[in-house]
Amino acid sequence: MEKRFEYNFALKEYKKLCIYIREKGFRCDASGSLRRRRKDVGDIDFVVEGSEERILEMVALYPQIKKPLNKYEFMLKSGICIHAIPENSTKYTYTLWHSTGPKAHVKFIERIYAEKGLEIIEENIQEEEIYGKIGIAYIKPEERYRLQEVEDDQGRKS
Repeated sequence: MEKRFEYNFALKEYKKLCIYIREKGFRCDASGSLRRRRKDVGDIDFVVEGSEERILEMVALYPQIKKPLNKYEFMLKSGICIHAIPENSTKYTYTLWHSTGPKAHVKFIERIYAEKGLEIIEENIQEEEIYGKIGIAYIKPEERYRLQEVEDDQGRKS
């Protein structure tokens, strides 16, 4: 069983990490369950804009790291893991949307695209556009678990 951490604890750890990353000149945003504001989170996912090599080198030097777990994940001294998701500027927003999840939500949206014969454009797209192109109002990250309600609304529109 994966260890879970309270949202406020994870948010505090992320804010410290984010300050470090931004001081190094990188853009970063929380992703995954932290961005969805889940009551508890398993790790801190975050998207960082820039070259993979430079980002991973910079994250590996974060003073709060206890040990690396793999190329993209690190255990902090506080006990929570961080997961760096490097991305270039043109796909940053798409990657942020995709990695925010949850997986069932992303698959649901991708299925609607496929049913309509469309493809999600990954470059230079805003999250609002991902939904708008298929006739769905923007869904905030913290509401994306409500997949069934979206499915029900979509079914009624057809």
